[in-house]
Amino acid sequence: MLQTVLAIVAVLASLYVSTVFARGVLATQWVHAEAARFWTRAAEEPGHAPPWTPSVQGYFVPDGIDPEAAGVPADYAEAGPGLHRLGPPGTSQRLLVQDGPGGRLYLQMPFRLLDRVALWSLLIASVLATLAIGVVSWLSYRTARGMVLPVHAMAGEVAKWDPQRVDLEAIDLVRLPGEVGSEVHQLEGALRGLAERSQAFVRRERDFTREASHELRTPLTVIRVATDMLRRDPELPPRLQRSLDRVQVAARDMEAVVDALLILAREDVKADAGTIDVRAVAAEAVMVGQALLDEMGTAAAVTLELVERGRPEPAGSVRALALILEQLVRNACTFTREGRIEVRVEQHRVEVRDTGVGMERDVLERAFEPFYRADQYVGGRGLGLAVVRRLAARYGWAVQIDSVPGQGTTVTVGFGERAALRGGQPR
Repeated sequence: MLQTVLAIVAVLASLYVSTVFARGVLATQWVHAEAARFWTRAAEEPGHAPPWTPSVQGYFVPDGIDPEAAGVPADYAEAGPGLHRLGPPGTSQRLLVQDGPGGRLYLQMPFRLLDRVALWSLLIASVLATLAIGVVSWLSYRTARGMVLPVHAMAGEVAKWDPQRVDLEAIDLVRLPGEVGSEVHQLEGALRGLAERSQAFVRRERDFTREASHELRTPLTVIRVATDMLRRDPELPPRLQRSLDRVQVAARDMEAVVDALLILAREDVKADAGTIDVRAVAAEAVMVGQALLDEMGTAAAVTLELVERGRPEPAGSVRALALILEQLVRNACTFTREGRIEVRVEQHRVEVRDTGVGMERDVLERAFEPFYRADQYVGGRGLGLAVVRRLAARYGWAVQIDSVPGQGTTVTVGFGERAALRGGQPR
């Protein structure tokens, strides 16, 4: 519609300018032609009277005679030789003053008929041009709409697709409205190919997660059970006891990594989503942290405590939240040699606070980068913070870090839009 309006305005403006220009040229040529005819007749017939008709009024003033005394109107008499425009703007009235043999010619022509012809011509041409542009635009719109309609319908059907259950019949060409051209055929073929590849990918992903869940967890369970049985042997030397402890910790870390990666690899995060008792999950994370402090020999110097200030019950995976909190508590225990670690359960978030080494600004800015590990973090175990963040994002949780070098670090896991996170920038 905008293009149609702009086209009509442009055409009407062009018609108006053309009409005004043509009328001016025609009036100028006409009045000069009348003057040339008079001088020709005056040369042939001395004393020939100037033309005087409803469309032409002429005055001839011999040399030495006052124009007004010869009957020339005062406004004409004041005009010098040349062509002058008379009347209001938009009219073609002209006054030609010429000097010739024996005197001066005043020739006035109103061109009223020419003005009416030009006006009606402009109106008729404008109406016809407007109708023509409107009809052509409407036909073009109908044609374009008929060509775009199947693409629009196809896009609507594709937007409804579930990657696990793609309805290819919905984009069948016989079911699409409008004109189905070669471009629509190509698009339909490309979408079918993409859908088939996506379905194959989903099947491979589902098969992989199912097989990996079994094939990876089974040997880890065997390792954990075997190490538990060996540790009960009273005759086991202390050196082997320490080695078994490291194997058991590594097996637990590996189980956490496998669980996290399998959760991230799954397409449907709602399969194991439910209401989470955050306090119970936090209490288990505290138990894991206390065991780690005992293993590291820092339990006497570091106090690990669970502080409950609210009872949030967000929707999500219990295992995912357990993995996140256990890793955050592990990090706090690893980098706190003395002082205090608190796991605070607030109304809409969980905070893990420690009085450890803290992080410099450049380390804090890169803490969530995959595979990044600063020098003071060498020796960390389990999930990286990048995986922790991705795991939380799967359920709409936010993770952020606030740290001061030498004073400690606070990591906050916020649930939903009312997380009320503090400090730092969400990563």
